[in-house]
Amino acid sequence: MFNERLTQLTETECKTLTFFYYFPIFIRVGIIALLTCWPFMMDAQKGFSIEPSFHFGVVTKHTPELAFDVKGPTYGLDVNFKFQTFGKKEWHQWRKFPRFGITAMWLRFGNNEVLGSALSITPNINIPLFTKKKWEAFYQIGTGVAYMTKPYDVVNNPENNAIGSHGVTTIFMKFHAFKQLNSNFKFHTGLSLNHFSNGSARLPNFGLNIPALIFGINYSPQPLQKEDYLFHEISRKPTRRFGMDIQSGYGLIQRFAIGGPRYPIYVFGVSGKYYLNRVNLLVTGFEYEQNKAIYHFALHTYHATNRSDAQKKASRLTWFVGDEFLFGSWSLTLQFGVYLGKFSFLKSGTTYTKFSTRFYLPNKGFLKHKFFLNLALKTHLTVAEYISLGGGVNF
Repeated sequence: MFNERLTQLTETECKTLTFFYYFPIFIRVGIIALLTCWPFMMDAQKGFSIEPSFHFGVVTKHTPELAFDVKGPTYGLDVNFKFQTFGKKEWHQWRKFPRFGITAMWLRFGNNEVLGSALSITPNINIPLFTKKKWEAFYQIGTGVAYMTKPYDVVNNPENNAIGSHGVTTIFMKFHAFKQLNSNFKFHTGLSLNHFSNGSARLPNFGLNIPALIFGINYSPQPLQKEDYLFHEISRKPTRRFGMDIQSGYGLIQRFAIGGPRYPIYVFGVSGKYYLNRVNLLVTGFEYEQNKAIYHFALHTYHATNRSDAQKKASRLTWFVGDEFLFGSWSLTLQFGVYLGKFSFLKSGTTYTKFSTRFYLPNKGFLKHKFFLNLALKTHLTVAEYISLGGGVNF
């Protein structure tokens, strides 16, 4: 009887058994690595800190189309390696000396048989909200990549219609407060939100949203002192009020059929900018999309009379407004858009949101204008439509 059960487990649940077999080994290796690195951490540069956090939350069923059951809570651990800015650049002071971090996270979802767990790496920024005596609060946001242990499988895991691939992107947010315990240690607690999605690059992709309570400890071997901070007399008032962007992007989506072909989405945009100051600006403009999945669907199902008609039905024209937050050469943009016209076929609603991160190349030498690289996630409410990679130029 025992041998029969063991054979069944190793045949049908080998992935789960392997994960739980190796997880204690991962813990031991982590402890050994921590002990090995401890002398180097003790001699770490000023402003470096290590911040482990425990998460306790739940997967939210944000759409009735999700097929799985949430059987229990989500819990996990993240470790954020943080670096405190101190005014080496003017914008550090303008942003109240934020902290950059790289977070490694493990989360186990509430239905291990169907959802499994996630391992992620997320670069992030921690923006100060307030400081009062021994208390301080931060807003943390980051975007990175994650590995899902149990994505959808038509034979072995058909209930997980939230995630259709092992590799996904993740957006991670925290609102948390810190209490100074002594010169090196701080206790922190707050709320977090994790979002996992592959941007419909592989179906199914309703995504996973996990709000959670967090608490943990921050350890700083050599915390910065007041005299370590550099202050500049340069005003953050803008050197100009208006600007313009021209950009394009490219994404891949899988639509209508799980396991079917993936089609490109082409994005072109023109926008105007109004600089509130050197670290914040308002954006408005127009975007055009050509969705080749809709193009081929309309053509092959005779919803389009010819290729020109199919191309028109696969078009999306939008007007959007947004807010761009600058952090030196890097920025975050939150965007809200409205679809224009009635020619589009199978569009999801009348509005959309887009979250994008951008890196500006230095405008030196032959680069007279600021060229940039752009990564964007477009969603309709809580469901992602696509992830695009592109670039453009700022005038």
